[in-house]
Amino acid sequence: SKPLRPCIQLSSKTELNGAEEAANSFTHNKVKKRVSFADSRGFALTMVKVFSEFDDPLDIPFNITELIDNIVGLTTVEKDSFVLDFVQPSVDYLDFRNRLETDCVCLENCVLKERSVVGTVKVKNLAFEKTVKIRMTFDTWKSFVDYPCQYVKDTYGGLDRDTFSFDISLPEGIQSHERVEFAISFECSGKVYWDNNRGTNYRI
Repeated sequence: SKPLRPCIQLSSKTELNGAEEAANSFTHNKVKKRVSFADSRGFALTMVKVFSEFDDPLDIPFNITELIDNIVGLTTVEKDSFVLDFVQPSVDYLDFRNRLETDCVCLENCVLKERSVVGTVKVKNLAFEKTVKIRMTFDTWKSFVDYPCQYVKDTYGGLDRDTFSFDISLPEGIQSHERVEFAISFECSGKVYWDNNRGTNYRI
């Protein structure tokens, strides 16, 4: 049997208006979506979880058992519950470039790698001789340590800026009630410039 034909016929004008209203409604109701990546917040892109206890004994081949033992022995960031409590400055490139222009120094990116804080810093090339340091505290600024950064040859950086890198090991026994923070100092031509994340420091 053939399908029934509709008894109400719409004019072409009515169809056009309906289509425009639907399009306008879709435009107004459309929600702006935002995508963020784990590594931009300093999180690892992969995570391994191993379940080592079973109710019933299983006959597992030796090579698999050895692999599981090796994985269990790995130290992970999740175990120590360290996370970066700031957004990577380079995520917003325009703001990052403006901060570098104004303050002459800016953290570029930073990640937690096992028990280390690893990252790069950009500075303005004001003179050939320059010193870049990370000033870090593990006890809410009761004390601090200055860690020197190393110059990195950057083919794509340009002549007006230089790149420095750092790799700082986190000590054992950090108290959970203490704040772990750092700021960056850049010394050049007798002047010292600071990047302290606009007064809030970079917190871990």
